[in-house]
Amino acid sequence: MAKLDLNLMAVLEAIYDEGNTSRAAEALYLSQSAVSHALNRLRSLYDDPLFTRQGHMMMPSPLTERVIVQVKQGLQELRRSVDDAHTFDAANHQQTFQLSQRDAMETLLLPILMERIEQRAPQIRLNSTHSTPPNLVEQLTQGQVDLSLELELPVPEHLHHICLFKDPLIVVGRKGHPFFENPDSLEAFLQYPQVLVSPLLNASEWIDMALAKKGLQRNVTLRCSSYPSGIHSLLKSDKLSIMPRGYIEAQKTLLPLQTAPLPFASPAIEIHMYWHQRHHHDPAHRWLRTQLVHSLESLDTISLEPDLAQLALQ
Repeated sequence: MAKLDLNLMAVLEAIYDEGNTSRAAEALYLSQSAVSHALNRLRSLYDDPLFTRQGHMMMPSPLTERVIVQVKQGLQELRRSVDDAHTFDAANHQQTFQLSQRDAMETLLLPILMERIEQRAPQIRLNSTHSTPPNLVEQLTQGQVDLSLELELPVPEHLHHICLFKDPLIVVGRKGHPFFENPDSLEAFLQYPQVLVSPLLNASEWIDMALAKKGLQRNVTLRCSSYPSGIHSLLKSDKLSIMPRGYIEAQKTLLPLQTAPLPFASPAIEIHMYWHQRHHHDPAHRWLRTQLVHSLESLDTISLEPDLAQLALQ
């Protein structure tokens, strides 16, 4: 079969519905000659007159009556596909999203985010995995991850990202730890063994690089990739650790932890949300980004950047 021009099917439908070529041309915003030319092509395609003139009306042939239902159904499906591409019915949408984040973020976010999703879109599923910063670009580009929450990283132009919030780093230890008797002392801080939580094996943390510039060094006796593991290693020892305040403030309601500001200057960490350009205008992905932002807004241990819900859609 020769290549089919779908515009011809729209002309067939319009002539059938309007009853003559003049009104069909008006309905399609075409000239009457263009509609007449399309009708001639249709007659050649079907090898049938399709319509015969009776006064001012175009009467359908028996073949037209047989095929018009299928033509209308096909055009209706195509029009629906265009409408569906720009609408999102959360209550009936079925999809599994892949989200990557660090375990501290996962602990804070997932309970609230899943509650929102289950209430609004019960057929949406979420797979949450631990993020690996060196693989972030590859994972988003190859579609292994739909959305990632990570520290600020240099990324190519085809990846979108916004800063969700800035979180100060603080000193953490067990409740009653002797360090907190004099928490402003950098010398006292460096006396105690340290726990370093990082997903990167043997990578230097900016805290340690900042101390190295002053000729100072922490005594890191435990390096682990999990914040819960790091926290529990503090509870029955004199180890200290540096962790994000938002996460630790939430854990202090559950565990006997004590905190203090860092005894030296350090910038707050920035948590960004990353996604690929191909998802930028997708209604389902836009919905998920918005739900994530609204979930974070309900946390009282962090302060979000302004206008995030709008930024997530731009």
